[in-house]
Amino acid sequence: MFEPISVTREITGKGQNLLLCADGSAPLSGALAGYAAQAQCVYIDPPFMTGDSFTRRRRFGQSGWKKGTPAPEYPAYADRYGTRESYLAFLRGLIENAHKLLNQTGVLALHLDWRTNAYGRILCDEIFGEELFLNEIIWSYESGGRAKKYFSRKHDTILLYARTKDYRFDLRRVPLERTEHRKNHMRRSVDEDGRAYSEIKTGGKVYRYYDDAPVYPGDVWTDISHLQQRDPERTGYATQKPMKLLERILKPVVKEGDLVIDLCCGSGTSMAAAQELSCRFVGVDSAPEAILTSASRLACEDLAICCPCTADETRLEGVYTGEGGMMLLTGFNAQHPSFPRIEQAMDTLESWSAGHIVGDAFIVDQTFRRTPRNPELPLFCILPAGEGEPAVSTVDAAGRRRVYRWVFE
Repeated sequence: MFEPISVTREITGKGQNLLLCADGSAPLSGALAGYAAQAQCVYIDPPFMTGDSFTRRRRFGQSGWKKGTPAPEYPAYADRYGTRESYLAFLRGLIENAHKLLNQTGVLALHLDWRTNAYGRILCDEIFGEELFLNEIIWSYESGGRAKKYFSRKHDTILLYARTKDYRFDLRRVPLERTEHRKNHMRRSVDEDGRAYSEIKTGGKVYRYYDDAPVYPGDVWTDISHLQQRDPERTGYATQKPMKLLERILKPVVKEGDLVIDLCCGSGTSMAAAQELSCRFVGVDSAPEAILTSASRLACEDLAICCPCTADETRLEGVYTGEGGMMLLTGFNAQHPSFPRIEQAMDTLESWSAGHIVGDAFIVDQTFRRTPRNPELPLFCILPAGEGEPAVSTVDAAGRRRVYRWVFE
């Protein structure tokens, strides 16, 4: 039979990437302290001191993944800090940790909005130094409602700071697609090689701009849209950022094999972008659901997850024929106020992994997940013989993790 057990660490492959359930603003300690002075980029997208509570939508059961089926809503995180001083202490802790985690060529990207960007700039000037300020990027978007008593607030601010003067930044890695020609005040011509260009003379100098020459972003970005409700990238987090935004932030700064750290990783967009760029990553968030949402989204084969188990009466039922044999799940019925009516057995199970308990860790052998293309969750596997006790890790539709070991009766 399966017996519940509390196991914090879950390791797939070598576990070189890390998702850590912890407070990214707390003094560096434990696993995170081991990455001091190693990160090439630290990205932070913290709460913005809105005073709101945010939810996330998460699919439920096999039928819930069908197009057009509404996803149940669950609590995600509360952006409430009581006082401005408590929020600023939190923000200071994040920035100080970023400073300690970055290597000598590294760059911080701090993502804020109109409520907090002024505080972030002052804190970064103090902790990093005014001379290491690189950019105040304006990310402008059109989503959301419209104000009537002031100009609509339709942008976020991304502050870039270098760890040292020897920072790495290669703008050539983010060329833009050239849009239609708008230099109407310039003289149009073609050179002797047939290349079209625009030319202007000012201050006694002639400036020539070729149509086929690459163009690069400035510090105002209007070409990356906010995620729409039905965007296929959506994981259900209300404050999720688009992949294109994180790729543009990371590409000039990182190279293959570099380490990216996100101290408020939320739905895992920065981790997904780092993975696309063949970088290592560490994602930190205080919400277990955020860590597990990121893990499900990444489907990484080289990952360590440090996340507490949910302790309740949820039973896992199944069959295991013994070492190197068949494992079959037959019953799992987690409870949550947001769950809709159960339509069939195992609906509350979103993903599960089979493996072995070795020491204080669960070593994953195989993982099975519901996906938009394959909403039917496999419930059977052959678990190869291995060191330790046979075990199963589950994640339910509310994003809660449980671990069960097999006990022979």
